[in-house]
Amino acid sequence: MSLILWSHPYAAYGQKASVALYELGLPFELKLVDAGDAAGMAAFRAVSPFGKMPVLIDGDRTIVESSIVVEHLDRLAGRGRLIPHDPDAALEARLIDRIVDTYAGGPMNRIIPRKFRPAGNEDPYGDAQDANILAVAWDWLEDRLGDGRTWGAGETFTLADCCAAPILTYARRLIPFGDRPRLKAWHGRLMARPSFRRALEDAAPFGDLMPAPPPVD
Repeated sequence: MSLILWSHPYAAYGQKASVALYELGLPFELKLVDAGDAAGMAAFRAVSPFGKMPVLIDGDRTIVESSIVVEHLDRLAGRGRLIPHDPDAALEARLIDRIVDTYAGGPMNRIIPRKFRPAGNEDPYGDAQDANILAVAWDWLEDRLGDGRTWGAGETFTLADCCAAPILTYARRLIPFGDRPRLKAWHGRLMARPSFRRALEDAAPFGDLMPAPPPVD
């Protein structure tokens, strides 16, 4: 089995896929998505019609969308590790994945590009809207974690945690967690997970590309 992952080590959704790969012990080759490499970008766009990372190549199959990539990897590893066998547990893992992806990752991916706009093109209304969505997401997750679960969807590390590890790490630099102890504790466990630590080590040579300071909460 030869897996190729088109991504950038600093990209949150690319890290979501690499965390899954490391968690499952699946070897892969990284194809670096580098905006300065015209030939490389042409090859990337040939496999990613929307120009989004990550893209997984598994033989003659091309898999896009990070959540689908993780589900595919779980199947390759024998099923049941990142997508639980129990239907209710699987539904909870997918629910947390979608909440984090949509209501934390979505605002994050809108706020960050606006920080690079030329002067005079700011969007304070859009920033405020997205900041509010992020705060609501933090509240929702804090409440969801109130049942004492260890990981995002229960007592095992799942798709939910693959998603949350990078997105929470970067999004909390835009809107801090504040007084949400359960959310902070979960994120602390994610930061200590070996698979995510490896993903962060992959990103380290590229420096700090996040246009926001580290969290102070």
